[in-house]
Amino acid sequence: MTQHTPFIRSLLIPILAQRKITLTESMLATLSADKDIQRLIDDLTHKVLEKAQPATNDTPPAAEYQRAVIPPLPPLAAPQPAPLSPADIALAQITADSRPRAGEENTDAPAADAETNEQTERDDAQEPQAGTPLDAAPAASPADAESPESQPAAAPLKPGQVPRQTGAARPPATTPPPIKINLANARVGAPYRATLDIPPDDGAAVVSVDMPQDIGLAFDAETRQLTGTPTKSGDYELEISWTSRERTPQTARTLLIINPDPRSLWKVIEPPADDKYFKPNIDRRMISAGEVNMAAASRRGRSHEHVGAFRDDDFFIAHDAQNGWSIMIVADGAGSAKNSRQGSRIAVQTAGEFLSKRMSEENDDKLLDLIQRWDADSHQALGLYFSRLYHNAARLAVNTINNEAIKVGEPVKSFSTTLLATVSLRLGEEWFAASFWMGDGAIAAYGPAGKVRLLGAPDSGEYAGQTRFLDNDAMNDPAFNKRIIIGKWRDVSHLILMTDGVSDPWFETDNGLQSGEKWRELVSELSPALQDEQAAERLTEWLSFFSAGNHDDRTIAVCW
Repeated sequence: MTQHTPFIRSLLIPILAQRKITLTESMLATLSADKDIQRLIDDLTHKVLEKAQPATNDTPPAAEYQRAVIPPLPPLAAPQPAPLSPADIALAQITADSRPRAGEENTDAPAADAETNEQTERDDAQEPQAGTPLDAAPAASPADAESPESQPAAAPLKPGQVPRQTGAARPPATTPPPIKINLANARVGAPYRATLDIPPDDGAAVVSVDMPQDIGLAFDAETRQLTGTPTKSGDYELEISWTSRERTPQTARTLLIINPDPRSLWKVIEPPADDKYFKPNIDRRMISAGEVNMAAASRRGRSHEHVGAFRDDDFFIAHDAQNGWSIMIVADGAGSAKNSRQGSRIAVQTAGEFLSKRMSEENDDKLLDLIQRWDADSHQALGLYFSRLYHNAARLAVNTINNEAIKVGEPVKSFSTTLLATVSLRLGEEWFAASFWMGDGAIAAYGPAGKVRLLGAPDSGEYAGQTRFLDNDAMNDPAFNKRIIIGKWRDVSHLILMTDGVSDPWFETDNGLQSGEKWRELVSELSPALQDEQAAERLTEWLSFFSAGNHDDRTIAVCW
């Protein structure tokens, strides 16, 4: 034993006991002989004595003062009821490997050691007071009483049990919720106007909007409106700065989506110029003959432009200045038939030339007399006349198409086409017309008061886009004559023929074709073009109108 052994007994044993560590006599002797520990004890003793007594000139060195005031202490007595024997002490030796791990019980320590630890904790639960011997029993401090170790352990929670709140309740958060601003989508080329509302609207004022400068939009702080005509498509994040009576300046971000102009998405690919059935993308013609004016135009649809396909529509117009007969024909080649552009061309040219020749040769006053009489007998006679005329014209067109199919070794169905025609005569204030309608599209006699007479009915199939085509089956149909209508009117100002590329976007349904208001709107829109000296060119430009979902070839013929 050394002079430091009593100090270790009185100071280190209580500290180690709080950590469930017990010192054996052999370990105590080893610690007492350790030079580093002795030096630490001497330094600690010196500092404590300096704090406890005022400094004097004859103060002895720290080591001598320790020997004078710290008497050797007797060995620490074992707790009751009986002192531990050397054998028991040897069993209580703690090593690094025998210390209990977290969450495990120390099953290796005897019960006597546990009692010793408890007794040591009771004896050493107090800190030494200033001026008292270091081995005196310290008194408990208020800080120790309030420490977490002195608090009773919380009982383990049962399944589903909610732990109690031990701290003071926190005040509710005062941070305002984020502001969400929604903007309607814009479109390139379309005027845009949107009001920036800050929900809830409690007098909030939008100060500025940070956005790209080259998209064609501007913000007006007075009206809180974002206005302009977008010039670029894309998704743009806008940073909106705003203030209100109850909030400091805030910023919010929102997304503005500018969709592209649908027209800009369409490609324009030219069809092969060396195709055997080459057809120009645009065709037009105008005839002015005194009181009779005629104009026709046809252009390739966007769906055909996008894939580099040919225009499948075609037309024919003619006027005999000597006898006054006018002929108009339009045809729509089937989009699913690869040679339909040639089928429509053969149909209008063959039927048109046949009708023109026959009506030019018609100098018989008998036909004119029947039209002027316009009674039941004349109706029947005129009906028979034009039935034979149209049947012969259609038969000739079908035969010519069949011959072409045989010539090139292609199926006849690959030349499928519709055919709509009128033969008309202007008689002063009256207008006579005989029509033939095979397939979809429209033929109408329009009056200035918005009154319209449909000269037939479109052929609609079971599914959208289905129709009847000019072929042998149509020629042998017993109801062929029902496709021919004759009429005479005083209040007609326009005869109009069109393929479904025009009728579908304008009238949408077969019932829409019966609407006088829709026809009035159509004629009102056509009038500026028809009054122009270049009416055919203006009609061609008009045919480029955009209608979502309607991008077929378009052909129209007008007589006014």
